[in-house]
Amino acid sequence: MAEILHSQNSQAGQSVAPIYTFGQFVEVTYLPVYRRKWKPSTAVTEENRLTANLVPDLGFMLMSEVTRESLQTLLDVKANTLTRSMVDHLRFRLRSIFTLGMSEGVVDRNPAMALYTPRHCQPARPRKVLKIEEAARMLDALDLREKLIARFATWEGMRPGEILALQVGDVESNCVWVRRRLYRGQIDTPKTKRSYRQVALSQGTTSLLGAWITKLDTANSQAWLFSTENNTPIWRDNVWLRNMRPKLKAVGLEWANFQVMRRTFATLSRQAGVDAHTRSAQMGNTVDVNENEYAVSTFEDRLAAVRHLETTIQ
Repeated sequence: MAEILHSQNSQAGQSVAPIYTFGQFVEVTYLPVYRRKWKPSTAVTEENRLTANLVPDLGFMLMSEVTRESLQTLLDVKANTLTRSMVDHLRFRLRSIFTLGMSEGVVDRNPAMALYTPRHCQPARPRKVLKIEEAARMLDALDLREKLIARFATWEGMRPGEILALQVGDVESNCVWVRRRLYRGQIDTPKTKRSYRQVALSQGTTSLLGAWITKLDTANSQAWLFSTENNTPIWRDNVWLRNMRPKLKAVGLEWANFQVMRRTFATLSRQAGVDAHTRSAQMGNTVDVNENEYAVSTFEDRLAAVRHLETTIQ
């Protein structure tokens, strides 16, 4: 009997590696770990990517049986309908999931480490930027409150959640302090450490801000700069869909959303000769993000560059 049971008894007392399918591991282990790390806005985006693009295809497979080839094939298929940026995010997320799987003893190797983004991804949508005359037309179409919000985004490069979380006490003579942000009605800390910052104000914004604070007529430093009738901060989607987009549509600028406004700040600032470090400090992001995600090189920039080179080398 001892001889027959030797193969079983020899492993007595040893820990047994947990067995998960991909879907089970994501739901039971991965998401609970990363939800504690992610901010709410990041959690919504990342969980949607997982549930829409990875779990339906891999959820039934055992973690230990997922191979590099099966993952690369999946990315190849996704590239037929998704942009390079989206496929890059999926590749990063797969690598992160299997890295955690290794640390939990679920797998003994990371099959996602050697994945690459296919060449045939779908092209991304053009990154639009307001021209100077379009930015002026945008402001002319808006009422005072929305005009000030648009200036904060376009002339100061602020995120909408930062703008709508401003309190009267955050305002100084030539700046505002970003101390919090608003996301879906919830007050949160700024997006990153760099996001907690002193934002310099242009003269036009300072003038509008003074007029708006006078209209508010409050001495309460904790009063919201942009509030509802219930004295709560207004939501980004509400002010955009109800008060801004309809008026911008009337002048052909309904595409000029908050992302376009912020990108416009980065692009026009670069054209004006503002260095990348100053732009990134004003916007609350890194130089790399500012240069590669926000500042757009226009045809006029490139034309001026080659003609400047031509005059330099002749």
